[in-house]
Amino acid sequence: MRFFIILVAMAALAILLRKQIKQHPMVFYCICVAFNLLILVNATIGLPTFMREILSVLMRRGGLGTALFVVVMYIGATPRASKVSRWLRPIRAELSISACILILGHVVMYLMAYVPVLAAGRLPKDNVFVSFLVAIVLLVLLLALGGTSFRFVKRHMKARDWKKLQRCAYVFYALVYVHLIIMLLPATMNGSAVAIQNVAVYTLVFGIYLILRLRRAASDRRQNVDVTASIIDQGFIE
Repeated sequence: MRFFIILVAMAALAILLRKQIKQHPMVFYCICVAFNLLILVNATIGLPTFMREILSVLMRRGGLGTALFVVVMYIGATPRASKVSRWLRPIRAELSISACILILGHVVMYLMAYVPVLAAGRLPKDNVFVSFLVAIVLLVLLLALGGTSFRFVKRHMKARDWKKLQRCAYVFYALVYVHLIIMLLPATMNGSAVAIQNVAVYTLVFGIYLILRLRRAASDRRQNVDVTASIIDQGFIE
């Protein structure tokens, strides 16, 4: 339920601040970096209790970053003519980059925790180890997808090549869901009400996305939408 609240809040902020995000994306990137720095500071020297509690609410399981990625997912799944699509499609790249920055902070924290354990030859629990392997694949995809979201990178790519690479985003989204479920599985199997609730929320959010995305793809085919032409204004080379 906490994730659902964060998701709704992030979607609302994206809509309300869409003009500011488009005009001043670096400000929002810096805010995301600041959240990551707070996490690192908390892990090393600690923060006041009230700040730790806020960070726990917002950043647990990469909450903010995951919520932003879900917003990005749904932008690509909503009807092209809808208000939400028209409002948020112009800032989809900026939201994606912000989500990548936030998730990188989450990744760094867990690498700091698990790499020394693995280096010492001690394997974590089965579900944690599998989740760690999935996270490594996610990190590779994150760097590729996030890096190619920057306009200066797009200037060195053809729109068609970029679109092919972006298809990896669907693999990324699926693995995010798998990663979350694997981490929650032990608590769910033990009957934890919170874990069961979280699994239900994640399944609902990702399940609805899948349905909407399939409907959007079918609609694009019926209307003969040239997807490559629809992104040609994003600064690609000829």
